[in-house]
Amino acid sequence: MKLYIGGAFQGQEALARQENPGAEICPAFHETLRQVMRESGDPEGYVRAFIASHPQAVVVADEIGCGIVPMDAGERAWREAVGRGLCRIAQASERVTRVCCGIGVVIK
Repeated sequence: MKLYIGGAFQGQEALARQENPGAEICPAFHETLRQVMRESGDPEGYVRAFIASHPQAVVVADEIGCGIVPMDAGERAWREAVGRGLCRIAQASERVTRVCCGIGVVIK
């Protein structure tokens, strides 16, 4: 598994596709977790199952924890779930790349 993270519109998906041709790319994983929370309410379970069933996946996500804390409790819960989920994915990943301005910096 590999993880590409970065701020919105920083080019992490394009870099992930360029560096991993033919790989299973899971774009906008942060939005996937939003949908999971709406449907099942169990993002931790989803992340555990995802890691077990997609060991070769390339996960792409926006960093959403920076900035102003939302007033809405649901948005705060989503941000926390994304942060915790990406921590689990990073731990399971062989490589983690942070992307800024289209440039990847390997942090693991």
